[in-house]
Amino acid sequence: MTADHTLVLELLHASHAAAQREAPVHPDDDPACQVVLRAAKADADDGGMERLTLLALGTAVCASDLTAVLAEHKNITTQQLIDELVAARRNQGAEDTAMPDLLLAMRTDDPGQAAELLGNLIAGDHDAFLDLIVELGDYAATCVSLLAALEISPVEETLAQLEETVQQFITSKRPPRTGTTGQRQ
Repeated sequence: MTADHTLVLELLHASHAAAQREAPVHPDDDPACQVVLRAAKADADDGGMERLTLLALGTAVCASDLTAVLAEHKNITTQQLIDELVAARRNQGAEDTAMPDLLLAMRTDDPGQAAELLGNLIAGDHDAFLDLIVELGDYAATCVSLLAALEISPVEETLAQLEETVQQFITSKRPPRTGTTGQRQ
């Protein structure tokens, strides 16, 4: 398993496929969880965290970019859309996670802010870090579906644009402030 853009795309595709299913899947059988667990095992075998870190950051780049596109479509700021997401999650009884903070950190002028947030999470709770990666994939898949439902961009077009975004991110090793998906419409 290599630490390149294909791992992020595999997670996005697995998350999107899982979101299309009507019946919930046990986490052990969830394809998105399997992608994250394979990356974790490969990193453990190598004695590092490269795959998981790139998977987290690459998926966060996609999720952040998709959030910006949806916010623009609603004529609100990314912060306002994330505030709506947090409020909706709380109304559903979901616990707070690091995802909203990470999405905002990805949009700042300081790309190190996102890496620091992830580093603190890894040091504090490795399982929460793995859950965050799956959550980012699920959120990105939901955004992809919303873009299609709102007739902003078909699923395959969005996934192709995200592939380009992730390739650019992996090449530069830092989150872009605006990605190719932000240029859709």
